Amino acid sequence: MIQYSSEFKSKVVNEYLDTDISFQALRLKYHIGGHSLVSDWVHSVQRQGLGSLKPKQRIPRHSQDFKLNVVNYIQTNEVSCRQAAQRFGVSRTCAYRWTRIYQEQGVAGLRPTLREGGPTLNKPENKPENKPENHLTPTKEEQYQQEISELKHQLFEAKLDRDILKALAAITEKQRKQK
Repeated sequence: MIQYSSEFKSKVVNEYLDTDISFQALRLKYHIGGHSLVSDWVHSVQRQGLGSLKPKQRIPRHSQDFKLNVVNYIQTNEVSCRQAAQRFGVSRTCAYRWTRIYQEQGVAGLRPTLREGGPTLNKPENKPENKPENHLTPTKEEQYQQEISELKHQLFEAKLDRDILKALAAITEKQRKQK
């Protein structure tokens, strides 16, 4: 399939909008292959403006460390996936998925993966039958990251417990003084 530049698309769309030429005539004049490409470009510009003709940005791939930071933020700040997603500039769905993957597979599950339909790296023909599909062997670094993450979560829980006990002690002391 031929890729057309956004400048070329803009030129064709502007010519259509500025003159009385038909989609078919423009297609033939500029040797555009698809029967509905010109009309698609024009309708897109009419709905969304000229910016709609620019190439779409690829979805960014997030590093394992970034994903782990999002998960740690959710776990250690008692915030929702939506709040964490807003803070880190990702979708709520990503934050939720990363949290679920972390709970099921640990840090190793947060490794960047190949996109569907993309290239495959050393895809084994025969999978071992005794290993589940989602089993990932963590590297030493991932084991350390997992341990750090768990310790951060334990520290957060301990601080919550401490704060609750302090508040309870203050309430008890206040009630004792009132009697």
